Amino acid sequence: MTLPEEKDQVVDKHYLRAVTELGDERRIVSTCDIYSQTGIKLLAAGIQVTSSLYEKLVRHKLLPVLDKALTTDDMLSIARVLSDLEILMESNSRMTALGDEMRKGDSYRQILGDFKIPSALAFKLTVAKEKFPRIYEHSLLLMAVSTYLARCDGLNAAEVKWAGIAALFHDIGLLHIDPALLEPHHEMTPAERKHLYAHPLTAYILLNEFPELPRAVGNAVLEHHERMDGSGYPRGLRGDKISRNGQILAIAELAAKAFDSEKAEIPWKKLDVMLKLNSRKYGQGLIGFLSIFRDSSEGVQEGMSFERLTKQVQLISILFNDFYQNDGVTCNPQAQEFAQARLEELRLGLFEAGFDPRDPESLIQMFEEDPECMKDYALLLDEVTWQFKSLMLEIARQWSAQTGGENAGGQVMCAWLSMMNQTLAEYSAETMKG
Repeated sequence: MTLPEEKDQVVDKHYLRAVTELGDERRIVSTCDIYSQTGIKLLAAGIQVTSSLYEKLVRHKLLPVLDKALTTDDMLSIARVLSDLEILMESNSRMTALGDEMRKGDSYRQILGDFKIPSALAFKLTVAKEKFPRIYEHSLLLMAVSTYLARCDGLNAAEVKWAGIAALFHDIGLLHIDPALLEPHHEMTPAERKHLYAHPLTAYILLNEFPELPRAVGNAVLEHHERMDGSGYPRGLRGDKISRNGQILAIAELAAKAFDSEKAEIPWKKLDVMLKLNSRKYGQGLIGFLSIFRDSSEGVQEGMSFERLTKQVQLISILFNDFYQNDGVTCNPQAQEFAQARLEELRLGLFEAGFDPRDPESLIQMFEEDPECMKDYALLLDEVTWQFKSLMLEIARQWSAQTGGENAGGQVMCAWLSMMNQTLAEYSAETMKG
């Protein structure tokens, strides 16, 4: 994949709306004249920016880019960011445990405290904190976990610092997409997902504008959704083609699911299951460092029932059967090979956990005889169900596949793909009713 170098690849209308609306709440002024790409002067230096200017500005590509042309009072500094992190780390026991571990060596302030945030990025972080608080909090979480992982991995002091800084900026590309797509319960269409898949590239382009940042920072941000088995995006890198800091950000992204305020109920056991079933995606080397978050007193999520788990066991058995019954049908060979490898890995993981998808009744009988064992399997079955949904999305992204439709090369996609999509959709609809 060739990476574009032109800044006009970044779509600014959603970010512009956030900035101008923030101008209604706090003083934002232009630090220089702002022009259109065709040379029309749109805004003079010193003008206060509010939402009343949105319609005037949104019709043009702005020069210079917005972040370099605006300032606001009390913009975030690294000291303020670290203060916000300290407040966040007091919010739950896992973050407190992480802070305790970091105090055994250099603290976050010692590692990151000498970094001077470029003015334009300080402005962007300030907008993120005020208008996109979920993204800002998530970035703080990732900064904490990534810095910890980098130190555990034996990286030198500079590399540890840049791992933390990369994490702080890893999601700034999300500020440039429609915020409605990021709402927790929004179901994305394939077209909307393309905007989501572009956010690492958007952030990479933005960060490369700052010579104060080493290329390692931009590269790690670009790679934080790459996976060791080649199933990630935007470039489908594999193995050691992904930088070490890119690998660290990917692991931290997964681990952060156990800290995010909206997912705070996720127990360590569920994270443990997620890591084990995704070991080929993330690699084994960094996963062990996350054991400090283990808490044996944690329970399993509520809502577990014999009926629900029975339906999941049967669903997973049907999904495997749909694939293996139709794997000889002519279809896109790349998608076929990709799915075969992923499902074989998943099947072996289930075997190790004592579940043979070809024999669902044995596990269901075990639930009847030993209801206590359902606690552990509830987490496993949830993750396996998610793995099938993830597989469908990855095939759609890589081969432009749609249920029953055609791929980019004009070939009709596999019967099993259509069947699996339909089975998952029916299960989701039934679950919603329940």
